[in-house]
Order: sequence, then C-alpha cells, then structure tokens
Amino acid sequence: MISALEIANLVNGKIIGDSSLKLKGVCSIEKGKRDYLTYLKNSSYEKYIKSSKASLFIVDSKYSTFLANKTFIIVNQPGLSFIKILKLFKDKLLIQSKINSKISNKASIGENVSIGKNTIIHAGCFVGDNSKIGANTVLFPNVVIYNNIEIGDDCVIDSGCVIGSDGFGLIEHDKINFNIPHIGKVLIGNNVTIGSNTCIDRGTIDDTIIKNNVKIDNLVQIAHNVVIHDNCVIAGQVGIAGSTTLYENVKVGGRTGIIDHLSIGENSIIAGNSFVWKSIDRNSFVSGDPAEDHKTRLKKIAALNKLSSKNK
Repeated sequence: MISALEIANLVNGKIIGDSSLKLKGVCSIEKGKRDYLTYLKNSSYEKYIKSSKASLFIVDSKYSTFLANKTFIIVNQPGLSFIKILKLFKDKLLIQSKINSKISNKASIGENVSIGKNTIIHAGCFVGDNSKIGANTVLFPNVVIYNNIEIGDDCVIDSGCVIGSDGFGLIEHDKINFNIPHIGKVLIGNNVTIGSNTCIDRGTIDDTIIKNNVKIDNLVQIAHNVVIHDNCVIAGQVGIAGSTTLYENVKVGGRTGIIDHLSIGENSIIAGNSFVWKSIDRNSFVSGDPAEDHKTRLKKIAALNKLSSKNK
C-alpha cells in the first residue's frame, strides 16, 4: 500500500486531510472504493463527489470547496498528476508479480539480440536475430519481433503485435502477382506505446520509422516505409499505406484510412472515419470521405440540409 503523503510528494501537491491514509490502488470517481484514490477530471464529474466512496481525491484548487470532510490533494494539473500516480501503482504491481527485469523462459530469443536493462519480455514472445531492444521496455505476451528490428527505451508493446513482417508489395507479370522481398528495418524510438494486434511492416529497402513519444492504439496497420515523427497519436483501426509520412504532433482518429505516398503536416488533426487521399498542410483539421477542411465540410452539410428542407 502507498501512503497519501507519498502520493502528495510524487505530484508536488498540497494534501488536505489525513496524510497517513494508506491506498490500495486507483479507481474511477463514479465507482469510488474505500482505500482507493481517484481524481476529478472535469466539472461534469462534480455530481459524483458526494456519493463517491474513494478515500483520496486528486483535484485542482477550484474544486476543493466541494470536498468538505474528505481527504484530497490539490495540484495544478490533475490529469498529468494522475498519470504519474497510475504509473506508480503499475510499477508496484510489476514488482509484486516478480516479473521485473525478466525474460520469460517461454519466450524465444534469436541470435545476436541486444536487450537493455530492466526490459521485460513475457511468455510467447519471439524476438528475431540481430534485433535490439532498449532499456525499461515491456513486451507483453505473444509479441512477434522479426529480425533486424530496433526498439528504443521505455517502450510498451502490447500483446499480439507483429513488428517487421514484409510489407504488401507486389509486382504483376503475365497476370501473376509476385511478392517483393523487403530488406529494410523497423526503427522504433523511445517512449513509444503500441497497442494490441497492431502490425508494423518493415521497409522495402529503406526503413519504416516510428520516432519518439508516439502513441499507437490497438488494431492499427502501418505499412512499409511509413515515417511517423515525434508525439503523434493514432487511434484504433487506422490504416496507413506505404511511404506516407506523418510529421510532428499529428493526431489521427479511429477507423481512418490514409493512402500511400502522402505527407501529413505537423500539428494536423484527422477526424475519425475519414479517408485521406491527398497530402495535408500543417496545422490542418480535416474530416470526412474524402477528407477535407472540417469547417468547409460542415458548411457543405449545412447547405445540403437547408436545400433538402426547402424541397420537402
């Protein structure tokens, strides 16, 4: 268990109430449990404060008046503070389950593989020859890393991921399709998270590259020679075709398709369920199928609705 005072020190917060509280874990505010802590995400959760049975609340100062007779910690950024707390409890669980700094004897590790300090490789994983995995990285069960793949420090690769299989490159001759052998690598930077059952194909000749602090959801397909720059976020069921580049801080909504050889400018947002068929300038917000400027699309929809209502 972790004391409320330890948590306050971790998040550099001010504790009001019982600093000797011992916490078992973390809970949502609406399903609060005794000896657990929670946080107030925004004003829409205020209604749960009185009824929540959580023992400790993480809040910013404007909500402190709602918490009479409760123990709470005041911080400047409750969301970021909660991330630190979640990581603390997760690390404790890893230590308690005795899987820290461990390669399972049910994992298969190839020849000439480099694995960094404190990295965890769970049962059922396969790491191919000549691959490199950095420090403090976790491969959850049944991850497949092909040969000549490089993964950085502090990464999390969730179960079922396949990294480094050949891309879907074909040459047709006499009405027969021939697979193109792929000899490039996949290079993954530091602090990258890759969700379950995501597939990242190796480059044909040049490499497929995922840079630092990229967050990829479950069930994402990233094709050969794609380059994803720092701090991009990609939601579930996205497909990115070959040789497309996402520049810094791009956010891609779920179930979006992006065709090959495009450039997605930095700080751009692509709404969910979009189909991107041409390159996007930096700082854009696009949506729809085909994807276009979001405000323009909304105006078109409004005009069509107005026209439709006139014709009724």
